[in-house]
Amino acid sequence: MTISSTDSKTIYAGNDSTASFAIPFMFLRDEDIELVLSTGQGERTQTPGTDYTLTGAGDSTGGLCTLTVPPARDEVLVIRRNPSMVQEVDYVENDAFPAATHEAALDKLTMICQALSERLDRTITFRISSAVTGVSLPDPEPGRSLAWNAAGDDLANMDIASLDGVLLPLAVDQGGTGAQTALQALVNLGFGPTGVALATSLDPAQARAAMDAQPADPATLTAHTPDLLQAVFGDEAQIVTGPALTGLTVTRNHLVWTLTADSTFDAVDFPYDGAYVFHIHPDGHTLLMSAGYTSDGFLPDPDPAAGEIRIAVERFSGRRTIISLQNMGV
Repeated sequence: MTISSTDSKTIYAGNDSTASFAIPFMFLRDEDIELVLSTGQGERTQTPGTDYTLTGAGDSTGGLCTLTVPPARDEVLVIRRNPSMVQEVDYVENDAFPAATHEAALDKLTMICQALSERLDRTITFRISSAVTGVSLPDPEPGRSLAWNAAGDDLANMDIASLDGVLLPLAVDQGGTGAQTALQALVNLGFGPTGVALATSLDPAQARAAMDAQPADPATLTAHTPDLLQAVFGDEAQIVTGPALTGLTVTRNHLVWTLTADSTFDAVDFPYDGAYVFHIHPDGHTLLMSAGYTSDGFLPDPDPAAGEIRIAVERFSGRRTIISLQNMGV
C-alpha cells in the first residue's frame, strides 16, 4: 500500500463526556501511537492498556482510540504516530523478494520521516536565506536570560541586568514587590498580619474584624460636636454683661463684655486649649487685671477711656496667658 497522507498527529478538545476519538491516519502497530493529555499546567503521557485502548492497527484508513476516562473541558488530547526507529526487515541473499514485505518496510520509513517532520515543525529554525551555522544552545542557568553573544554568532546565558532588563516579578530593592499575588506583595513590602488582613478586607465588617474593632457609635461621635465647634470655631460671640466674670461658663472663643461698674478681669475656666479673645467695652469703668493670668510683664494697663479693650488669652496645658492687650479707639 502507499502512504498518501502527510498527517501524523491529531488534536481533540475534551468535553467531560466523549471518550472515543478517531485516528485519521494509518499506524502499523499499537506501539506506534502516543497519547498525551495537555492542560495549562503541563502534559501527561497516557499509558496503553491502562489509560486507553486502540483498534485499527494496519488499517489504511486509520483506527479508534478509547480512553478509560473522558478528557475534561480544560484538557486537550493529542494523538500522534511515533514509530520506533528500527529496521526490522531481514533480506536474505538469493531469497525471494516479497513485494508486501518490502513495501511495509518503505511504509515504516515514510512514517518515521513524517514523525521527524512533525517534530521539526515545532522547532525554531533560521530562514531559508540565512547563512548562520554552528549555533549551539547553552545549558539553562537560574536567573539568566538566553541572548546573542557580543559577536552575534552564537547564543549565551546573559545576566538580565547587563541587558538593561529586569526579571518579573520585580524585586523589592528594584522598586517592585517581588511577588505574583497581592497577598505575597503585601508580605514582601513589610505588612504585618494585621496590615495584610486589613488591606485584603472586602468590606467594613471584615476590616473591623481584622483590627478587632467595633462598629462606630453615632451617639458617641456626635455627642459633643456642637459644643466643640461653638467653643473653638464659633461664628457668633458670647455676650457677657455685668461687673464680674466670676462663675462664667465660656462657650465661644470670642466674648463681648460690657462693663456696668468698675470690674476685675477674673481668671475663668476655658473648655479647650486654644486662643480666646475678649472684646471689652469699659464705658468709662476701670478694669483691673487678675493675678490668675500670666503675661510677659510688658502689657499696657486697660484704659477706661478706650472704646474697646481687646484682650487675647491663650490656654495651654492648664496655663492661662494673656498674649496681648490693646486699648482700641483711644
